[in-house]
Amino acid sequence: MFLGLRRLSSVAPQLKLRQYSDIAAQVRQIVHPSEYTQIEQTKYVAQQARLQGEDIGERLRADAKQQNERALLRLDTIFKSVAKNQSSSVSDFSSVLEGYQTLGSAPQCVKVLQAMRLAGYCATPAQLGSALELANTSRSAIEIAEVGEEMRANGMALDDGVYDSYMIESLAARSCAEHAYAVYTEARGQGKRVISRPAYSYLVIALASSGECDLALEVMCDAEAASVALAEPTYRALLRGAGRHMHYEAFTAAYSHLTTVTGAQLTETDYCSGLAVAARAADPALAASIVRRMRSAGYPLSEYHLEPMFDALVGAKKWSAAFRALATMREAELATTKTSLGSLTRALTVDDKQAEQLADSVHAELVSAARTSPRALDTITLNAIIAGLSLSGCVEAAADRLRRWYTSVPRDADSYAAVIRGCIARKNMTIAEQCLAMCIDEDNLKPTKVIYELMIEVTLKQFNYEDAFVYLDALKVNGFVPDWRTYSLIVKRCAFVRDPRASIALSEMRSAGHFVPPSLSDFVKTAGRSSRPTPNKPGRVAGDGNDDDLGFAFKV
Repeated sequence: MFLGLRRLSSVAPQLKLRQYSDIAAQVRQIVHPSEYTQIEQTKYVAQQARLQGEDIGERLRADAKQQNERALLRLDTIFKSVAKNQSSSVSDFSSVLEGYQTLGSAPQCVKVLQAMRLAGYCATPAQLGSALELANTSRSAIEIAEVGEEMRANGMALDDGVYDSYMIESLAARSCAEHAYAVYTEARGQGKRVISRPAYSYLVIALASSGECDLALEVMCDAEAASVALAEPTYRALLRGAGRHMHYEAFTAAYSHLTTVTGAQLTETDYCSGLAVAARAADPALAASIVRRMRSAGYPLSEYHLEPMFDALVGAKKWSAAFRALATMREAELATTKTSLGSLTRALTVDDKQAEQLADSVHAELVSAARTSPRALDTITLNAIIAGLSLSGCVEAAADRLRRWYTSVPRDADSYAAVIRGCIARKNMTIAEQCLAMCIDEDNLKPTKVIYELMIEVTLKQFNYEDAFVYLDALKVNGFVPDWRTYSLIVKRCAFVRDPRASIALSEMRSAGHFVPPSLSDFVKTAGRSSRPTPNKPGRVAGDGNDDDLGFAFKV
């Protein structure tokens, strides 16, 4: 009897070892189920999808995901038992590691590698390399870093170039462009120039997408210096990122490579973003190149495509070429509104010491270009030049050119509005009234709503602002409704001096359907100086309609 017990006790450890030596078979059964089981499961899922009217492909994909999750749970159970058992062999850990690699779980692979090291086993280079590849495929920078630490802990020589490339790829793929660039900068600082082409591509794309186009251009130049040929999609991503963020250098570099080296055909959106970049950077050569390529590609050119060409010429101060381009657009019935010449007004809005001379020289160029391209000279073009001169503060010079320049073309209401708008900043009521008188008496033009509102704003800048209500009444008599800004200026101006008409204007503002913010109502209640009579004129109250005793400088 005692002999039998002794034999059983000697057999028990062997049974235990045999149980754990069967780990590989259990893992294979979980990871690689039989074909019969897979076929039967597929049939069942497809049948259920048909009965419920669902998409079979979607149902199969969802079922495959569920099967993978179940397999991971079962494999986790085996891994826990292997990790707890001190008699687990290296083959048991290797089987579990292989199972996790097959199921594509990079975090669990890292845990198995760590458990192997704690158990006193060393993972093979092939196992560590496979885990590193899986972490890179999963785009998980944390797992890549942990596998790298395991490789160093096992005394393996880590290929720094491959490791850095994997880190850059994973971080860039997860839109962590700044961290990826930090890894790249560190690798470059240590002299590690062996960065893979996918790492360069991922980094350029991520930086361009996040708006760091200057860094993306730097990485692209480094790749070219290292003789790494980036793929065409990388340059397209840089082109689109630079076009979206208006980065001139990056766009021109990508555009030059795509058009001259690879001969790629760009989309209309790419061309339009390039035209916007050219207009912003005042590069007419780039704009002309894009327009030629669009024409050769068969894209119909519209005002949206040709206006940036004019804006680029204006920005480059090539006035004659700009006016010839404008005439060409006018012949195609384009650029016929004042908004099309906004760039001309902005270019002429300069320091008042140079504005007059610049406006005269531009006008001379316009007259010269009109001899061969007469469509360039019209009221809209002259209005744009006058507006730039007036907004520069030279309202007297603008009023003088308003009288002298319109010899071959008629003035319109926008011509006078351009001068009056400049009078607001200068608080020049005299020039504004002269322009209004010319509009009515000399040209027999009916003032527009814009002119009335501008006159109200100029008047509110004055010491005595009573005429603002005259223009307000005229505006309403002519069938116009004052806009929100006009009412707001009147309310603030009156409230500042405790003029009771502030409350009246506020009521009219509500009646006109404008939104009255609480801040404006509070301003009427709290703003303004004291309404006590002034010492030198007893009985006079601020805001009684005779405000010539209010000594203050008001700014609207």
